[in-house]
Order: sequence, then C-alpha cells, then structure tokens
Amino acid sequence: MPLLVLAYLAFLGIALPDGLVGVSWPSMSASFGQPVGALGLVLPFVVVSSMLSSASTGALLARFRLGRLLTVSLGLYAVSLLSQSLAPTFWAFLVAVVLLGAGSGAIDAGLNTFAARQFNARQITWMHAVYGLGAAAGPLLFLATTVAGLSWRWAFAMVAGLLAVLTVVFGFTSGRWPAIQRPQSHSLPDMPNRTWRLPGAVWSGAFAFAVQTGLESGTALWAYTFLTAARAVSPEVAAATTSGYWIALLLGRLVMGEVATRAGPRPVLTACLAGMCIGAALLILPGLVSVVGVVLLGFSAAPMFPLLTLTTKDRVGEAWTDRAIGLQSAASTAGAATLPALIGLLIGPFGPQVIAPSLLILAGLNAAVLAWTASRSRQTSARP
Repeated sequence: MPLLVLAYLAFLGIALPDGLVGVSWPSMSASFGQPVGALGLVLPFVVVSSMLSSASTGALLARFRLGRLLTVSLGLYAVSLLSQSLAPTFWAFLVAVVLLGAGSGAIDAGLNTFAARQFNARQITWMHAVYGLGAAAGPLLFLATTVAGLSWRWAFAMVAGLLAVLTVVFGFTSGRWPAIQRPQSHSLPDMPNRTWRLPGAVWSGAFAFAVQTGLESGTALWAYTFLTAARAVSPEVAAATTSGYWIALLLGRLVMGEVATRAGPRPVLTACLAGMCIGAALLILPGLVSVVGVVLLGFSAAPMFPLLTLTTKDRVGEAWTDRAIGLQSAASTAGAATLPALIGLLIGPFGPQVIAPSLLILAGLNAAVLAWTASRSRQTSARP
C-alpha cells in the first residue's frame, strides 16, 4: 500500500473522534452524571497532552523510525477510544482522554513532518482535506448508532476497532517508512538541550500556527452566534452558513492544493492571507454581507495549515525543520483551544459584535507575523 494512502488513512482515523465527541457529549455527560459544561474540564487535558506529544515528536524522530512512532501512536489512540467506550466513571474517561491527546499529537506532528519532506502541495493539502472528511463522518456514525438504538459507547468502540485495524496495517508496513534524520552539523548534537534557544523564525512560525488555527476554530465556533445575535440573520441561514464554512474549508484544500502545485505555495499563501483579511473585514459590515465573509474565511483559510507546514524548511532551514514542525503542531493545538475561548470571554462585556473585530485582528496579526518570519528565514537558514 502506498505511503500516501497510509498517511491519508491515518488522518481520516484520528479525525473521526474529533467529529464524534461534540455530538456525543450530551449523552456521555448524562451517563457519567456530569453537567454538559463538564466538557470544559476535558479540553485542557486533551490540549496539554497533545501539545506535549507534538512538541516532543521532533526529538523522538531523531531516535525512532517514523513507522514505529506512527504504529505505537495509532495503537495508543485505539486503546484510548476503547477505554472511553468502557469508562465506568468520568475520571476514568479523563485518563483515557490523556492517552488520546498523546497519540493524536504524535500522529499529527509525525505525519506533517513526513509530508513536509515527501509530499507536494496538492498531496499535503489533500491530506488535510481527508481530515475534514473524517471529522464530518463522526456525527454520521453517532447518528447511525442512535438510530439503531445503541448508546454512544458503541460509536466509540467502532472507531476503536477501525483504529486497531489501522494499527495492524501500520505495524506490517512500518519498515517502509523512511527514517527522518537531521543533516550532520557541528551544532546539532546539542539541539535536544537547547529547546529555548531555537531560532526566532521557529518561534514566530509556531506563533503564526497558533493564530491561524485560532482564527479557523474561532470562526467555526462563533459564526452561528455572530450571525444570529449581531447581524439578525435567521437561524436557518446562519446554520447553513456555518455548514458552508466547513464545506468551503474542504473545497478550498482540494482546489488550492492543485493551484499551489502549479503556481507554488508562496503565491497561494499570500492570496489566502489577503482573502482571510477581506473575509474578516466583511464581517464588520451589516446584513448578509457577513455570510459571504464567513464562507470566504473558510475557503481562504483552507490551505494555510498544510502549505505552511510544507514551507517550514524554507522558513527555518533544514536543520530545524523537524523540531519546528513539532512545535507548530503543539502551538496549533493551543491556539485552537485558547483563542476562541478568549473571544468568548470578550462577548460577555462587549456583546457578540466583538466577534468580527476579534477575527479581523487575528487575520491581520497572522499576516504580520508571517511577513516578519519570511524576512528572517534567509538569515536562519544560513545560520542554524
């Protein structure tokens, strides 16, 4: 089986629980005797575990082959999902969630590191598009089990079974994955002990990933609230627009991946940064123009994560690529969790109107950080 297909299957597999948890949580919280708001206690465990796992992936790849790391991480993912389906208490569920975050972070960072070295623009953007398909399939799986009269535990157990099969496949093909090694350099042996002395382009790139994923997640989370409460859009149109955002995100990765393959990643990144700023600016305007802004944000944001991953080496240099991608994955997890939450805190004192300027600030900040990072990339590449 080609490694490209295996990478796509892995991304599909880790996406299924992400789409499953949101729709399953009301049933899950009831079975654990917890309020629906208890999900707020779960997310920090996932975020911290995933961040630590992602950040350490670069160091692990210097010691273990990628195939072995992916196999172990997928197995950990399957065990976590099975444990969640069998968890008798909320606290047992939290322990399983920590395992899920550890497996997810390593798979995400490991595959992105491999893709940045081996894939072209089309292949890496389509890999992330497959993630969108998996996330969309999660709610459908929950719906199917509910219609069949089964509890949420069966949905999690089914996904655990699929991940277990995928783990076996990766186990048999682990030797086909190439070893990812850093180039020889007199300064490289000290790298594991110099985490905080990484080049500025590495840290600024990680910050850009945090802002980018925060913008994407913030738009997805708050689009419905903003349209209905701040722009008086009907609930039906707002719901359709939110769905349109996800569709635009999927189509944008398919379309812009092809464009980036032909024109190169940099022009596409520049155009998408401009598109996100324009889309966020349209949210400031009254009426149905905001609907266009939400969809434009989704389409423009679609190829940003995969293309920024693909161009990591150009920004930070060959010697720092693996470590940078691990930090970028960790930063993206943090950004996706914290920035939408900060917007939510602002809604309290300022009302839902604050969502539009918040997203516009994030779009402008992302463009500014990436511009600064690009200006430093040549210097970083020359002096690792």
